[in-house]
Amino acid sequence: MKNPHIKKRNTRKKKVSQKAGLPPGSMVFIGDKHEEAPELTIIDYDTSKFEVNTKATLQDALRRKETAPISWINIDQLHDVELMEKLGSHYEIHPLLMEDILNTDLRPKVEDEDEYVMLSLKMLQYEEQTDNLTTDQVSLILGKNYVISFREKPDNIFEPIINRLSSSKGSIRSRGADYLFYALTDVIVDNYFTIIENIGNQLEKLEERIFNHPGEDALQEIHRIKSDLLQLRKITYPIRESMRKLENDDIDLIEDKTRKYFTDIYEHIVQIIETIESYREVVSGLKDLYLSSISYRMNKVMQVLTIIATIFIPLTFLVGVYGMNFENMPELHWKYAYFVLWAIMISIVVLLTWYFRKKKWI
Repeated sequence: MKNPHIKKRNTRKKKVSQKAGLPPGSMVFIGDKHEEAPELTIIDYDTSKFEVNTKATLQDALRRKETAPISWINIDQLHDVELMEKLGSHYEIHPLLMEDILNTDLRPKVEDEDEYVMLSLKMLQYEEQTDNLTTDQVSLILGKNYVISFREKPDNIFEPIINRLSSSKGSIRSRGADYLFYALTDVIVDNYFTIIENIGNQLEKLEERIFNHPGEDALQEIHRIKSDLLQLRKITYPIRESMRKLENDDIDLIEDKTRKYFTDIYEHIVQIIETIESYREVVSGLKDLYLSSISYRMNKVMQVLTIIATIFIPLTFLVGVYGMNFENMPELHWKYAYFVLWAIMISIVVLLTWYFRKKKWI
């Protein structure tokens, strides 16, 4: 019977090897392919205008390069290589960068070109049913009057940004495309705090379980959380480097008053990394605690068995002596011998039990 606490891990790997031998810049989608066509959404806005087209076409996206209002083009599901190639060619995105956008197993990074800035991030979320940590790639292209977001699959993580744009809350409608670029980055990084908080809650429950019921399921949970923290560590360190570059480098497309907001994201990432490192130490401590608990319980069992064996050693000796088949044993034909022997054995059990209790062995 399977243990209900042990959950199967998602071990699916993205096949990067299918790019082997192809020339640089070859556009090959690496990720989960979907039957549905890619979804294009375009939002045009300025201080007095806000328009949303949730069923945009490629031609609609191509017309937004030189438009006056700021345009946010969002593409969900990237498996249509032909569409991606046309879009990248029109916006003059380097083929190597388009290749990286289609590689959803890419390490987070930032690239500063003359006409645009490309930022690659990982969007994180927990699958509630399996407690698996899933990662989806998000790539952002910042141009003069536009932002293009490429997402591996649809998600509602950008919903707060859309609500702020539609209600004209804050300064997002009055700022440039660089501020939208920051806002999208910020909402992705802020979601990491939710993941970290989730892991913290799991560690608290796991510690209590190890104290009370340190079974095999607890060890499985330790390894799962350790794997999640390692994955987070691999993601957040490159993002810290990217935010430092956006903060310190002289990038023409990012205004000075917007650059300080990337400093805030950088500080958030540093805080997340520090929490990850502290949680990794906690996980190591929990593993030691698990092994100690198992060893302690085993020692308690061995202690009980040893005490029982010690009590029965003199009893076994007595019955062994009187179980011999000699004819001239003095007590053998005495009518009270049986009852006296029982009294002696009971007295031995009582005395040994009293002695062990006095020594606090039981």
